[in-house]
Amino acid sequence: MDQRAIELVREFLEGLLARAGEPGRVEASWEAQGVYANLVGNFRRIPDDDRFRGDLARLARLHLRANGVKEVPVVVDVNGRWALHLRELTELARRAAQRALEERRRVKLDPMPPDDRRIVHLALADFPGVKTYSVGKGAGRRVVIEPTP
Repeated sequence: MDQRAIELVREFLEGLLARAGEPGRVEASWEAQGVYANLVGNFRRIPDDDRFRGDLARLARLHLRANGVKEVPVVVDVNGRWALHLRELTELARRAAQRALEERRRVKLDPMPPDDRRIVHLALADFPGVKTYSVGKGAGRRVVIEPTP
């Protein structure tokens, strides 16, 4: 855990909120070998979309580098919605893996964006008895969960 990185990200994002005139707070912690920062508040001008969150995370990583902290992953969330999505996707993956094992057949998930597919692959990386891979192209790309012999 890098306490300095946590504090730098928190201070940076609090400064952005203040400059934007948005009341709120930043909850920051060390999760999965990186900084997780959740912007909490009733925001008027802060969008809650993946692109904006990604932009904030990139800016936070640049701020870390400018302050001598190198290569620390940063995830920015708004009111915990990304964390909830992560939990829901992980649960979906585990249920599908269990079904693949019980029915002894491949289970294809609905098409999903690359970040969501990555979450599914990581959620099942240590799930005994299954393997995952992606098939399809573009917006139709999906994860397949298959029992291993």
